[in-house]
Amino acid sequence: MRKVAEFLETVVVVAIILVLVHTFLDDYSILAGWSVRARSWIIWIGLGFDIFFTIEFLTRFYLALSNGQGTRYFFRERGWIDFLASIPLLLLNSLPHALALLAGAGLVSGLGSFLNVLKVIKAVRIARILRLLRVVKLFRGIRYARSPMAQGHVSPITTIAVSILVLWTLGASVMEGVGIIPGIEGPFSEGQAARAAAIAQVGRTPSVLVQRAAAVAALDATILVVRPQGGAVVWSRYAPAYYTEYFLPGDFGYLLSGGVEVFYDQRPQSVSAAREGLVFFVAVVLTVLAFLFVYAPRFAMQISDPIHVMKRGMSESDYNLEVRIPAEHADDDVFELAALYNSVYLPLKDRLGNEGQGPAPALKINDLRDLADKT
Repeated sequence: MRKVAEFLETVVVVAIILVLVHTFLDDYSILAGWSVRARSWIIWIGLGFDIFFTIEFLTRFYLALSNGQGTRYFFRERGWIDFLASIPLLLLNSLPHALALLAGAGLVSGLGSFLNVLKVIKAVRIARILRLLRVVKLFRGIRYARSPMAQGHVSPITTIAVSILVLWTLGASVMEGVGIIPGIEGPFSEGQAARAAAIAQVGRTPSVLVQRAAAVAALDATILVVRPQGGAVVWSRYAPAYYTEYFLPGDFGYLLSGGVEVFYDQRPQSVSAAREGLVFFVAVVLTVLAFLFVYAPRFAMQISDPIHVMKRGMSESDYNLEVRIPAEHADDDVFELAALYNSVYLPLKDRLGNEGQGPAPALKINDLRDLADKT
């Protein structure tokens, strides 16, 4: 049973690594202009990952509840990260995108304002980066990460730092999407709204609307489709097959103005958002790596390693290694204690051993302080 649990944990770790690669490729595919076929596969793979992690979270949470450890798992063991990285992403991101993909980009005229919903909920996928926090478990094999104290400090600090980055960016993205705060899409959206209003000024008569749409679209290459609300398409920049071949549902924007529906090319804004997403991804990765490879070794050298040496010296009769005290950190509490250990405890231990009295007795910190006061 233990081997099965270890195997499943390994599968989860591999899935975490793969989903981080997927998160990177999700933005990079837009920035690099990958084909619709390749980007469609990314959507389906993302759906699979979100289903997998949703099942994993529900399983862990159910087992924790069965053992009366539900609260412990969700808060102390950071099950809330598992939750944010699974169910919300499935319901608000990958599943709607997959459903829109099933509807087909060629049927864009039937999707209507659902396209704007996609634009808003797409921001939620940023939370997928929270899975990066769980990759900390991969560093157990590194020397400094074997210390429970180092793990106990680095993991929550990393969690706090990255969670603040992610949740702030997530909240800002959602507020930009719903128009609460201005974002990079503000001027673009305002321009599209103005052009949609200009097209709708002539009314909904198809013959007049065609001429007006063609005139406005000649000045703006992002205008794609124009039609009266609920009616047939009266003007389109491309044939329906072209949209199927080169556009995904999330590549369209939608506006309704004066009873006229206007669909426009959202890809330029998607490229800008993808660029920002990659910058954010790299920032989070560098933050985690900084904690793991800069802060964790520093914590180990200055706190957990000295304590480990003193612990062995007090519990093993033949262990007499002194704690190395860096001059620049000699005033730290840990190294002040280490100085007492080196100058008081080890000589006393050695003297008792030389007198044939066996292993040195266990001393408490207060005993060391009393000894130091007497010397």
